[in-house]
Amino acid sequence: MARIEGAPRGTRGISLFVVPKNRLSSDGSLEWNDVTTVADFQKLGQKGYCTTHLGFGDKNDCKGWLVGEPHKGLHYMFLMMNAARIAVGRGASAIASAAYYASLAYANERPQGRKLSSDGKKNPDQKQTLIINHPDVRRMLLKQKSIVEGTMSLVILAAKYYDLIETATSPKEKEKYDLLLEMIIPIVKTYPSEAGIDAVNAGLQTLGGYGFVVLH
Repeated sequence: MARIEGAPRGTRGISLFVVPKNRLSSDGSLEWNDVTTVADFQKLGQKGYCTTHLGFGDKNDCKGWLVGEPHKGLHYMFLMMNAARIAVGRGASAIASAAYYASLAYANERPQGRKLSSDGKKNPDQKQTLIINHPDVRRMLLKQKSIVEGTMSLVILAAKYYDLIETATSPKEKEKYDLLLEMIIPIVKTYPSEAGIDAVNAGLQTLGGYGFVVLH
């Protein structure tokens, strides 16, 4: 994101550029484009992301190529961010889903305690029952399931609107799905991330001490 000469003030003057690490030289070979990785950002929980701080043009030999029209950079960036926000929500829902299925499988194989009889008492002569038969464990599992299925439904709905914007056959239809997406996109990113913490915590409780080995 940068300004070109003569750009309007404010966000209306921002343009979008592609600035590669390497560029083609006049003879067709690759040459360095004066882009330097300055530092690495460590993100809690996101081990698969490589996020860095970049420096451009320290030796005054960096070139960028304009994407689309001048001064439309912020608009283009928001188009990209919508996809990124959906991806954030999808990732959070997926982590909650993994925790749910891990704790569900464990609850179906881990014997502990006895079932309550109709009078609310336990018979010590009975065999141990699986923990999925305990009401509080079932409550935690159902909480996880509702969060996982609810957040994934929300993510899929946002992805549907995102696709329909691209395939709309009329400006009115495109505007409709664009508005629907704009309404739910902040929720798609935020709610799965926040509710997913509750789901994973419930999974840890279901797994007990074993959960810190499985989920961590």
